[in-house]
Amino acid sequence: MDVISAHLTLKRAGRNFKGLCPFHQEKTPSFNVLPERQLFKCFGCGVGGDVFKFIQLREGLSFSEARALLAERAGISLELRESRGPTGEGDAITKADLERVNRWAADWFRAQFAGAAGQSARNYAASRGISEESVERFGLGYAPNSWESLVRAARQQSIPPALLLAAGLTKGREDGSQYDAYRDRLIFPIRDAMNRVIGFGGRTLGDDPAKYINSPQSILFDKSRCLYGLDVAKSHFSDNRRAVVVEGYLDCLLAHQHGFDTTVATLGTALTEHHVQMLQRYVDGVTVVFDTDSAGMRAAEASLFVFAGAQLDVRLAQVREGKDPAELLQIQGKEGFNETLTSAVSALEFKWRQVVRQFDADAPGPARRRAVEEFLSLLARSGEFGSYDPIQRGFALNQVGKLLGLTSEEVNRQLRIVARRQRAPEVPATSQPTFVGAPDATGRALKDLLEVFINAPAYYHDAADVFHPDGFTDPDLRQIAEVVIEMAGREGGFSPAELIGRFESVELAGRITDLQMAGEHRGNYAKTVEGAVARLRLIEQQRQLGEQVSRLREPAAMSADGSQTRAESKSPSASQEQAARAVQETAKRIRHFAARKHLTAPSLRGVGSVGPQGTT
Repeated sequence: MDVISAHLTLKRAGRNFKGLCPFHQEKTPSFNVLPERQLFKCFGCGVGGDVFKFIQLREGLSFSEARALLAERAGISLELRESRGPTGEGDAITKADLERVNRWAADWFRAQFAGAAGQSARNYAASRGISEESVERFGLGYAPNSWESLVRAARQQSIPPALLLAAGLTKGREDGSQYDAYRDRLIFPIRDAMNRVIGFGGRTLGDDPAKYINSPQSILFDKSRCLYGLDVAKSHFSDNRRAVVVEGYLDCLLAHQHGFDTTVATLGTALTEHHVQMLQRYVDGVTVVFDTDSAGMRAAEASLFVFAGAQLDVRLAQVREGKDPAELLQIQGKEGFNETLTSAVSALEFKWRQVVRQFDADAPGPARRRAVEEFLSLLARSGEFGSYDPIQRGFALNQVGKLLGLTSEEVNRQLRIVARRQRAPEVPATSQPTFVGAPDATGRALKDLLEVFINAPAYYHDAADVFHPDGFTDPDLRQIAEVVIEMAGREGGFSPAELIGRFESVELAGRITDLQMAGEHRGNYAKTVEGAVARLRLIEQQRQLGEQVSRLREPAAMSADGSQTRAESKSPSASQEQAARAVQETAKRIRHFAARKHLTAPSLRGVGSVGPQGTT
């Protein structure tokens, strides 16, 4: 309660508290905090979870990072060993170790930038129009043009060589010695949403053919999951719910310097789904600014499909003056960059213009077809609740029809074909006979039990013999059920918050919160469990009956030449008659069981009767 109330204004509503949701725009409060359960739930956008999940969403962190942040604020140490980090060969290097050595390196690079050795770096920064305020704000540094400057400085601080190597600050030689990984480079410290230094980018100031280099991937740093400038931009997202995405360090830094405070960069890599997930936690819209060269166009096009299934308003803006945003900002300043952002078009409009260009250029038939199919593929990938609203989608499909001379029904049919191609292969249907509706009935009964167990774990033991996670067709529910079974078996059970803590996924936290709240409103847990168990047992009996019927319907025995024997074709065998009586007895037991439990049994008329072809 204290953590959440520090981020937004809450008002009491009965036993709970309500406020405006920080994760989507709303005028009527739909964000609820349940102090007794230590949970929150927004009935507007659907997010929910415990305090850790709140921090994950608010700060864009993983569960372990959120836990570390809350522990730090509470003055609790999570370190299991001394804070000096690894000192011997057998010690494991942790994220905390890497973060500490990166913090030291950032300070050291910063000191080199400010010292005599950093004159060339300061000259370069000035030539690119970087102000002293921006240098300080982003912590720019300098790696001297020397092979072992950092190595010697680290040795003086007793920093283990293995730690420098793991952080990517040094590289190893064949003789076991090390040398500096960054030499004669302007250094850009890369910070995460918690303001921790997780890696570095270096821009050469000499003639090194590798213009930019980044820290190697590690347990702390993964550039496909990092957005440069997020640590600075996140405090501005509450005022401006649209992010500007650029490619490079200088693009991002100069954009901030000119007042575009919600700008982030992708570290020179393509946009990934992880980037999109991070952005969704903070903003409602994204403007992707791309370069005028062919690589920039390809990157922009690739971003369309990454954003297609996201709940974000995506627009694309092309830099026309200069080859990148940094040069545009140097040449035309704030006004020029603002004009570029204003000229941004929707993702669908951007893609549609590409299609039209293919037709205007008299492209060959296959190229035209491919362009149209890619456009339809983008629409299909967005899904029913993707980033394009029904009006946008309808207008886009109408444009396709006009261009190709097709009716709306023909275009929609083609869209469905494309969507089916993209869909993941479905699980093949089983050849075994089943009772229609049984999977749905099983899922409903299991979900009823899961809702109860999350609120009252002790009831699990009353249903352990029928509560099988494999019965869920929803993989999220199956995953939650497996952990519930594990935690319910321990003494004292568990709380909903403890269950949520077992998962990194914010989406799963929301599902658990929904299940908890649904179960809380059931009231009589014992009656719910009894009814669900009875339904599951009835379903199992139905399944067994179905198997018996299936066996009796197997083809009659064949003679050596492949023809059915006359005796078997005319009348049922004694074994078939015996099996039929067994099926009739099973059906009778199912009816009695269903009547006793006030359940509805399936229609069993004719089951067990024997005719010339076997059981009917």
